[in-house]
Amino acid sequence: MSAVDNKMDFDRFLKNFKKHISNLKLKNSLQKDYILKALYFEDEHLNAEEITAKVKNDYNIDIGIATVYRALKFFEDINIITSLDIGDGAKKYELNLSTHHDHMICTNCHKIIEFNDDFIEDSQVRIAKENGFLLKDHTMIIYGICEECQ
Repeated sequence: MSAVDNKMDFDRFLKNFKKHISNLKLKNSLQKDYILKALYFEDEHLNAEEITAKVKNDYNIDIGIATVYRALKFFEDINIITSLDIGDGAKKYELNLSTHHDHMICTNCHKIIEFNDDFIEDSQVRIAKENGFLLKDHTMIIYGICEECQ
């Protein structure tokens, strides 16, 4: 996908986001737009400090870490992003744009690997059904030591 296509996709994403929060009677800000932009154009999961630096450095927007944390909580509350606990209370964030996937997190270097496994997905549905449970959503995070750190 070209940079132009990617920007058009982001513009569409941002327009839909603004419409969504307007419908919820919530407020938006320029800082929130740039936090979303930082997450949208990043392939890696980012922590709040990395997001703050990216917004400041890449977009020349003055933003404080407290503003970023408040925005991240807001985004998580309205299900725009997902946070991943990488250990010791630290979190990294990703936009909820792609299809469902699970994560493996290295407890040594905090590397995050995304994966999808049909057998695991099918097993979760089966287990829920066998127990009379209607599965709405799930999160699977496997913590361990990555190959590089072993």
